[in-house]
Amino acid sequence: MGSELINIKESVDDTFPKIQQAIGQSDYKIKTIEANKSVIAEGNREFSWVIVIILAILIWPAAIVYYFTRQRSSVAVIITPNEDFGCKVTINSNGKTGDQVMASIVAVLD
Repeated sequence: MGSELINIKESVDDTFPKIQQAIGQSDYKIKTIEANKSVIAEGNREFSWVIVIILAILIWPAAIVYYFTRQRSSVAVIITPNEDFGCKVTINSNGKTGDQVMASIVAVLD
């Protein structure tokens, strides 16, 4: 789980499409979007294939329960206008792939 707070000199109107593009290049699905304000996207579940296979061999219903109780990776981005700068971008990620998507968003904004 990670988070970033970035001050951007560009306007909200210029920054928001870059964030959408970075999320769009990943396998994430956008769950909620509020134009020029926030984006929440989710990816795949974070689980171990080894555990799934072992549970499937030993107790197959436990494998199903294990899989569906694992949390999905996600990224939440909030953009707020800033009078001193162009805008402030807050990014929160959850999961391994969420951190990767967050890093790609930060790379696009820098």
